[in-house]
Amino acid sequence: QKQLTPETEPEMTNARRTILSAAIAIAVGAAACGDDTTEPEDSLTVQEATNLLEGYRALFIEADSSTIEEAAGGAIVACPHGGRFEAMASVREEQGDTSRLHLDIRITPSACSVSANGDEYTLTGDPNVHEQMTVEIVGFFASFTVTGSTVGAVTWESGDRSGRCEMDLVLAAEPDLTDPNNPGVNGTLSGMLCGHEVEIDVDELPIE
Repeated sequence: QKQLTPETEPEMTNARRTILSAAIAIAVGAAACGDDTTEPEDSLTVQEATNLLEGYRALFIEADSSTIEEAAGGAIVACPHGGRFEAMASVREEQGDTSRLHLDIRITPSACSVSANGDEYTLTGDPNVHEQMTVEIVGFFASFTVTGSTVGAVTWESGDRSGRCEMDLVLAAEPDLTDPNNPGVNGTLSGMLCGHEVEIDVDELPIE
C-alpha cells in the first residue's frame, strides 16, 4: 500500500475533488426503472418524476446560473430559466487511514424553472430539499465509496398541472476513474420519488 507523503498529498487532494465532483453530478442523465402506467391528473409518471429530479439536480452544475446575493454558508442564485433558489452548503473533511469528505446542501427553490428531456417544471420548496453525501477513501485509493441521501419536498407546476413531490432517496455508488479524462459513477439512487418507488441507475457521467 502506498504511503501518504507531502509529495503525494496534492495528488490525493485533486483526486478527492474529482470523486466529489463525479458524485455531485450523480443524477444527471440517469434513467429510472419502474412501471410507467397512466396516472391521475396532477400526478407525475415515473419518467416525469425522474425528469423533475434531473432538472433540479442540474441546478448544481448549470453554467448559466448566477449568484444574486451571498450569505454566510450559502447564496441566493438565479435559476437559468427563471426564478431563484437558496443554497446553504458545507463541506467537511476527515483525514487519516480512511479519509472522508462530507457534503451537506440544503436547496430551497422559489418559482425556479427547470427542464429535462422536454419536460418543464416550476419548483418551490415545501419546505426544501436536503442533500447529504459522503465520499470515503481507504488508504491510497485502495478502495473508495460514495453514499448519500436526498430528502425533502417541492411543489411543482407544469402547464396547467400542479402538485407536490416528496423525495426520500438513498445513494450507494462507487466512482469510476479508469479514464481520468472522463470520470464516472457506478451505482444506484433508490427510494421514493413523487409517490413512486424508483431505482435510478448511474454510470459514465461526464464531468464538465
